[in-house]
Amino acid sequence: MQRPVPAAVDRATALRYLGASGWQPVTALGNLLDRAEKLVWGVATPRAVWRTLPVEALPLQGRGGDLQRHLQGCREVTLLAATLGSQLDALLRRLELSDIALAAIADAMASVLLEQVCDAWEEELRTGLAEQGRFLTGRFAPGYGDCPLELNDTLCQAVDSVRGCGLAVTPQHLLTPRKSTTALLGVADHPVTGAKAGCTTCHLRKTCAYRKRGTTCFSNAEPADRGRENCADSGSI
Repeated sequence: MQRPVPAAVDRATALRYLGASGWQPVTALGNLLDRAEKLVWGVATPRAVWRTLPVEALPLQGRGGDLQRHLQGCREVTLLAATLGSQLDALLRRLELSDIALAAIADAMASVLLEQVCDAWEEELRTGLAEQGRFLTGRFAPGYGDCPLELNDTLCQAVDSVRGCGLAVTPQHLLTPRKSTTALLGVADHPVTGAKAGCTTCHLRKTCAYRKRGTTCFSNAEPADRGRENCADSGSI
């Protein structure tokens, strides 16, 4: 299903994804940001599909302790699959062959846009459940912590993501189109928070540029970004 999308891409977060947190958008960089955002908006087609099921309806046992902790106290789980569409993949491939700098910025902006639209869809879900006296955890994606990527197969099949939003899973359990994500959100009849994501649950923790510098994306975040449930550098919302 289609939902409203943000009016603009969060450039501060995109710069942080690029390892350029705190940079001022001088003319040359500002022009690249403008071009990249225009190109991304020109082809991105945000779509999502979700479904709420009883926890026991899914084969979640043996899928890692982190997921079990995330869903603790929840009787239901909402499965979310979202994508920015295949045209964005084609754009990024073209840019990677013609303009590496622009390609890197467009890639970062697409990642930020995907997280922003998922934040908006999650808030819509949260508001609807609140009206029913129900509560929602944050998003937890296959690949976080000790939760295997193989769970993508089960999740996408359960929500029929191919027909629902055009998102498929490769034999390696990765998502296609490239700028896509899946998530599980616990549902309960009392306030729940789930497992907060961070370095221990980020699948980029072994190659993270921030950690190599002795810091984290959390400590480099703008004040408004602190406390978010999804690791800003994970690319998995």
